[in-house]
Amino acid sequence: MTTATTEVSKHRAPRAARSRSRAAEIAARVWADSTGRIAVPLLGVLVLVAVCAPLLAPFDPAQQNLQAASQAPSWLGGQGGHLLGTDTLGRDVFSRILFGLRLSMVVGVVTATGAALFGLVLGLLAGYFENSLGIVLMRVAEIQFAVPFVAVGVALAAVVGPGIVKLMIILAVWGWVNYARTIVNSVSQTKRLDFVTAARTIGARTPAILFRHIAPSVLGPVVILWSTSAGVLILVESALSLLGLGVQPPGFSLGSMLADSRTTLRLAWWATVFPGVAIMLLVVAFNLLGDAVRDALNPSARGKADPELW
Repeated sequence: MTTATTEVSKHRAPRAARSRSRAAEIAARVWADSTGRIAVPLLGVLVLVAVCAPLLAPFDPAQQNLQAASQAPSWLGGQGGHLLGTDTLGRDVFSRILFGLRLSMVVGVVTATGAALFGLVLGLLAGYFENSLGIVLMRVAEIQFAVPFVAVGVALAAVVGPGIVKLMIILAVWGWVNYARTIVNSVSQTKRLDFVTAARTIGARTPAILFRHIAPSVLGPVVILWSTSAGVLILVESALSLLGLGVQPPGFSLGSMLADSRTTLRLAWWATVFPGVAIMLLVVAFNLLGDAVRDALNPSARGKADPELW
């Protein structure tokens, strides 16, 4: 009997060792997806480059040298060893892209996270109190959808003044609508399930029901929206920087680099094209990551790539 039990235990051990958390399973599915295998390394490289910007930048990104203004990239015959050339003030474009990438990524990630948290809380409240507070919040959301953000951004900038921190706060508060509208129906359905009813019966308080029992059931759409909206917010920051509402000198982002060089496109096209390419790579990386996360969380997509096979 002991020998048989030992043999059974040996056969069961590998299965127990392979048990993983929910997060690990989702990460495995993301990596198993072909889109995820492009997004994760691309985003990882961009993050690494941004973090190591002080080590990789060959020049001071803020140093001006009018004698080297509008120098072409070194591989196009430019002088001074500037890999991507210089702008109209003689500042090295490559060094500025490295440092501007940091601020643009912070804007996208931090603002998207703030909007996700704000939208998650309001979406939970709107779905749980659907016949009272939910009606008010959804009407506010409909009104907000009808108003162009650029007009609101210009008006708010005229009142509070331009600045990257103020812009991030405005974007985070304004972005709650997409999250709330996405999860409100799921919250309304989840609150009627047996496990929520049981928690309410044993005396669980409303905050505990919302954040301990209902919130985990609706995190999937929130994560998907977060990964895609981060890239969108980077584009929004770039567009508002073109209007002078984003980061102010001496600070700079990829968007403000485009704003500074838009009037000299014919004279120094590299000062506009290369920051634009960097923005494109950032947005593509976040969008591809969002697609991979969506497929990983979608039960109907699990058959496309089984992470156990990799």
